[in-house]
Amino acid sequence: MSTPVTEKNFASRNRKQQSEFRKRQLIEATIDCIDKLGISQTTLAKIAERAGLSQGNVVFHFHSKEALLEQTLHYLNHEYRSNWQQALEAAGDDPNDRLRAMIEAAFAPKIFNRRKISVWFAFWGESRSRPKYKQVCGASDQAFSDTLLAICEAIERQHGARLVARTAALSFEGMIDGLWQNFLINDAGFKRDQAIAAVFELIECIYPDIRAGAKN
Repeated sequence: MSTPVTEKNFASRNRKQQSEFRKRQLIEATIDCIDKLGISQTTLAKIAERAGLSQGNVVFHFHSKEALLEQTLHYLNHEYRSNWQQALEAAGDDPNDRLRAMIEAAFAPKIFNRRKISVWFAFWGESRSRPKYKQVCGASDQAFSDTLLAICEAIERQHGARLVARTAALSFEGMIDGLWQNFLINDAGFKRDQAIAAVFELIECIYPDIRAGAKN
């Protein structure tokens, strides 16, 4: 495994590695700025200042603020989707385990934190007027929704349910979204373990013949 690029070994790396490092650095700085300032008040100058780089460096790698914002959204989307897909791969084939894995993934620490959630809400808020944002956010949400629905259908076939699969899937999604919002805007909002436990309680209400408690 190659040694990660850092500021200390930056000069010894090839151009591709250097470029990828700077892009990641600028995307992280963009996330910080959006979290603190919102999208409209985030500028290339502020991103550069946050990253400790020149504004020319930002323009060199991304050309414009809009291009950098789009790449930041793609980065967040990839992180979010990879997180729950990897959780499903580890869960195996049992639909109950897969549902539990999907829920836990939605509240994974690298996803379920105020910084990331505030930026997601910022992009969702802009998606109505920016088609590219809507496309990325919509595709991400749809992939999660379709997978969750398929899992609910599988559980219903095996165990029965108090709600039809589509209603159950919508209920889980709506609760996750609500808990994300509660966590963001309420200083005393749900903690990770509390959020997971709340959704697991809903699972047991909909599927009384299965146990949804977390595995240790």
